[in-house]
Amino acid sequence: MGVSETNFALNLSYGGKYIQDTGNSTDQLDAFYMQYVCNGIALPIISVLGVIGNILTMMVLWRKEMQSTTILFLCALVVTDTGIIIVACVALTPYSISLFHPELWYYKDVIYPNLYTAVFFLIMSIQQCNVWITVSVSVERYIAICHPFRAQKICTRKKTYITLMVITVISVAYNIPRLFATMARTPCTDPGQEVPADHDCFLLLTTEFGENFFYTKMYSVWMYASIIYIIPLSVLTVLNILIIMELMRMRARRAGMNIQDDQEANLSLVLVLIVVVFILCQTPGLFAQFDFLFNTVTMIKWLAVSNILFVANSSVNFLIYTLVGQKFRRVLLGVLKNLFGRKILSDVSRNSSRQSNGLELNHRQYAPVNSETHVENVEKVRLNE
Repeated sequence: MGVSETNFALNLSYGGKYIQDTGNSTDQLDAFYMQYVCNGIALPIISVLGVIGNILTMMVLWRKEMQSTTILFLCALVVTDTGIIIVACVALTPYSISLFHPELWYYKDVIYPNLYTAVFFLIMSIQQCNVWITVSVSVERYIAICHPFRAQKICTRKKTYITLMVITVISVAYNIPRLFATMARTPCTDPGQEVPADHDCFLLLTTEFGENFFYTKMYSVWMYASIIYIIPLSVLTVLNILIIMELMRMRARRAGMNIQDDQEANLSLVLVLIVVVFILCQTPGLFAQFDFLFNTVTMIKWLAVSNILFVANSSVNFLIYTLVGQKFRRVLLGVLKNLFGRKILSDVSRNSSRQSNGLELNHRQYAPVNSETHVENVEKVRLNE
């Protein structure tokens, strides 16, 4: 299986054999160290920040005041973004680290070969959903901005749900062949490798189906590049140019009438920025599909960069929503106030209750004594004496 099949591609051969095959020159080792730094160190940091941002995004988008057909698409988009982040981190980070840390041999030799086929199918299905949800929300914004009188009939919640369901079903069905392209075999009898007797290992192999011309060239390269990159990026580019032009005309008209931008225009601007970032982060992955453009060392470095950009694309939308989205920012502040405001109020109430209890005790301890009672007690003491 070629390394260009997906921008998530890693060496799939057992035990770092790919490193051995490429030699030990300084450039080649630097390329693998670059992959180690990108996938093993930088990617998990970006993933953690991205998941936190996406969780906050979900908390905002799923509130009642944020409901619309566009928001439904954005909810689906943030779910697939989170799925990409998690699965990519699980697939790339441990394997990249294990290549340079022999103590992680069990993951590299046992877990990864058996996990790869299912994870690869899952990540490719989520990626396809994510791409076409982005296209769908751009189409919805184009209709809402450029054809507002038709939007009410075309852009309905029912049609949005149907669109999301169709995208999901097609994405899963289209990627089913990937489940039959690779398999793990044990024992991993690979010539030239010395495996200790007590060292369990599996060899990740390409099946006969995965080696045929249709799968390796047509399905994995040209169809994949067309469905995931060429067609979506072309459609997104055209639609967003039209949306930007219409937004500029709307702003010019409002400026002449001294009217502020409405919520629809602001939401469309947010979507345009999301798509621009999407195009910039996805384009390197397109070139990675054609391994004849690069030698082995350059391909490894290119994949390391495209992996980071791919995960970053699923992690930065929260920043775009916060910086540009007026309503999103307002609702986010309300959510944070509800979360942290309640905690602060509860802490204050606890402290105040403790202080009030302390005051009661202090008052009891230092309460003034009734003078008559005090005299009687003194007289009793004298009589006893």
